[in-house]
Amino acid sequence: MSDIENPANSTPAESTVEVTAIALNAVPVVGGVLAGIANSLITRRQNQRLNKFLVDLATDLKAVSQRINTEFVQSSQFADFAEDVFSKAAETRQQEKLSALHAIFLNTVLSNRPKYDEALEVADLVHRWQPRHLVLLKILDNPRAADQQMGKVVGDGGGISTSINQILRKLLPEWDDDQIDRTWQELHDARIHRTPGTKTMMTDTGIGQLQNRFDDFGRKVASYLREPLGGGGPA
Repeated sequence: MSDIENPANSTPAESTVEVTAIALNAVPVVGGVLAGIANSLITRRQNQRLNKFLVDLATDLKAVSQRINTEFVQSSQFADFAEDVFSKAAETRQQEKLSALHAIFLNTVLSNRPKYDEALEVADLVHRWQPRHLVLLKILDNPRAADQQMGKVVGDGGGISTSINQILRKLLPEWDDDQIDRTWQELHDARIHRTPGTKTMMTDTGIGQLQNRFDDFGRKVASYLREPLGGGGPA
């Protein structure tokens, strides 16, 4: 038995490669390809966040293996796509961004009509963003769920007037005005939503004020970032 075959004699790096490779190889249809792509990254980076990202991804892929788009995963585009997402995960420290890359990968391989260029564009966007952009985008994607999670701090309104800023301050109590305004404007500049500025006063209809503010591109990006195992990702 060689050193790498015997866990007692393996180095930590070798053991990590082996454990992750086993998890990826266990995924039907696509496991061998993923393990091959991941192997060099794991050895080179020795990054625990990357290892967890890959093992978690393998677990979810195995659970939905019958839904994987086999035509896409057997194409040359798939290998390029997987390498791009894995490389971005290796460079990422924040959990919000790792979760977004996880969702993008799953939503793409589970899609009936995967769009390679579009998926890479969304992954690039996530890679450039800060976690705050993803937090606000998630709120805009499902404002009522965000309000429910915070204990209905916004509710259905009833006051004379409000503003986007006032609503978001309730949903994001740890954010200051500058963080709210900058993040909102940056998402607007990226054509995620169509509302410039946060302080224009409007009739207080509560959390409903945040609904239906996505541009077409924003809806597309949000579809890639939704929890894929529950459905609702890109068609």
